[in-house]
Amino acid sequence: MAAVTFDIDTTSPFGTYPAEGIGRFAWRLADRHELPDRLRKRVRALVARCFRGPYDAEADGLRFRLYPGSNYDDRKIFARSRLPERAEHALLAPRFRAGVTFVDVGANVGSYSLDAARRGARVLAIEANSDTAERLAYNVAANGATTVEIANVAIGAEAGTLALWQEPSNCGFATLVPDLTTGKWAGDWRSRQVTVRPLRDVLADHRIARADVLKVDVEGFEDRVLMPFVTSAPRQAWPLAILLETNCREHWQEDCLAALIGCGYRPAGETADNILLTLVDEETGT
Repeated sequence: MAAVTFDIDTTSPFGTYPAEGIGRFAWRLADRHELPDRLRKRVRALVARCFRGPYDAEADGLRFRLYPGSNYDDRKIFARSRLPERAEHALLAPRFRAGVTFVDVGANVGSYSLDAARRGARVLAIEANSDTAERLAYNVAANGATTVEIANVAIGAEAGTLALWQEPSNCGFATLVPDLTTGKWAGDWRSRQVTVRPLRDVLADHRIARADVLKVDVEGFEDRVLMPFVTSAPRQAWPLAILLETNCREHWQEDCLAALIGCGYRPAGETADNILLTLVDEETGT
């Protein structure tokens, strides 16, 4: 099928598109969860047509060029004037400091990567969707985040190409799992071919011997990101902490959560959609 395209402005200076006014009011209305689901979906569809973006806004001290009509994270940032997934950020924030390396697989528009960078971490932001990667790059530049490197590539078991499926209303919810595009996630999905590389190879390209913190949020493909790495890399190269998305785990081919726990990781925190795992030291058991 044809690729989904968006009107993306990555050249005009931040502040070109003021975020206040009727657009923000409309998205705040569309984000009201006390509305019945069916009504909220209709309101959101109408608002998305009229107030697609871009808008330039700050959230929790970070700058973003937002396209709320085509990305869930952008909608949340625009409507709430804060970063999404606050519980996950609270789990990770104490781990980010100078000298730490953070690898963000499924970086989207950069909410995690930029938060880590401002706390002093070196960041590798990996994003398979080229449209989203362009938005990510703009946000990185707008924040002057010089410690962030971007890799526009998908992560998988072996090098090659795969179909990346994406839906126009949420470019951040792109997936390499065709089955996810049916059932409860059914929508106007379209695909494009993307380059796929093993995580170990991408880390080597960026001279990362070990990630202190690894986030994996790739819509049901988490097992195929993690397990080839864990089974091929020496233990001393394994991440010290992993934030793993679990809300699409029914699409995993292998229960990577159980496998990671069997390899020596233990749960250190959990939210509705993610779990934080930390690697146990074999000598001390801590």
